[in-house]
Amino acid sequence: MRGILLINVGTPASTEQNDVKEFTAAMLSDPFLTGKPAWWSKFLAKNITVPCCGSRVSEKYRLIWRNEGAPGSPLIYHMQQLAQKLEAQKGVPVEIAMRYGKPDVSTAFRELEKKCPLLHEVVVFPMYPHYAQSTTQTSKDMIGNVFYKHPHSFRLKFAEPYYNHPAFIHALTSHAGPYLEDVDKLIFTYHSLPLTQVEAGWKKGKEYDYVYQLKETNRLFCEKLDIDLHDTFLFYSSQQGKNWLNPFLYTDVRDLPKLGWKKVAVIAPGFPIDNMETLYDVNIEARKLFAKAGGEKFTFIPSLNSNDLWVEAIWKIIERI
Repeated sequence: MRGILLINVGTPASTEQNDVKEFTAAMLSDPFLTGKPAWWSKFLAKNITVPCCGSRVSEKYRLIWRNEGAPGSPLIYHMQQLAQKLEAQKGVPVEIAMRYGKPDVSTAFRELEKKCPLLHEVVVFPMYPHYAQSTTQTSKDMIGNVFYKHPHSFRLKFAEPYYNHPAFIHALTSHAGPYLEDVDKLIFTYHSLPLTQVEAGWKKGKEYDYVYQLKETNRLFCEKLDIDLHDTFLFYSSQQGKNWLNPFLYTDVRDLPKLGWKKVAVIAPGFPIDNMETLYDVNIEARKLFAKAGGEKFTFIPSLNSNDLWVEAIWKIIERI
């Protein structure tokens, strides 16, 4: 029998500074993310980056943390809801895991084997539609290292980037459509990357080309909803310097109202699950900047999360693996 492992980047265990610092240090020590040697990445994270931003990042997490119903990380909550739906509707064991933090991959493997002693294959499904060294590759590398440390009763398969898969595009457009009434422009926003990583992927071909893949998602999205690409913008968030993909969300969203575009909708197709970048960077900070610049209507389009069409899309993507 097959099992499914849903993998995401991760989240702190709580909004307390120690937990946020621990999570941030683990993430920023990853050479796949930083593009620097492991020893240098760890040194920078431990001695410079984390000590300087701990309290500020903790406050951001407090603003997006769930306080009612199922308190805690919104990313964990939506991942759990998605796993439960997928397991119930498709009759296969499903677990979630994070690249950084908890729940970890080794725990997820044990839980899958408990649910199904006759498990013969686990399909790893990343919550990253587009290939990036800092998400796809680092997750594959970590999962492989965990898997080969101990004998398992099953083999592994990985879902490839699904940025252009019809089921993904259908789920995305069906979910987003109702939010697109009475807007001047649609903004696509994605996580920025260092230009060195972007160029390295581009040289290897389309299956590693981050910018090509996200632009293809945008094209297919607009084609499906009959939207003129000229009525859209592509912005990037979470950049760490000038030599990163731009235009930057925080900078350029403030220019739109004075150009006459005072009603916008914003979607982040690279994040199927809501997290810090959607709930804070887009729905809080970008919204505030847009309003201060004279914007009148800012429509935040939530991620797919546990949408039924997203459950069906995951299943259709996995079926062909």
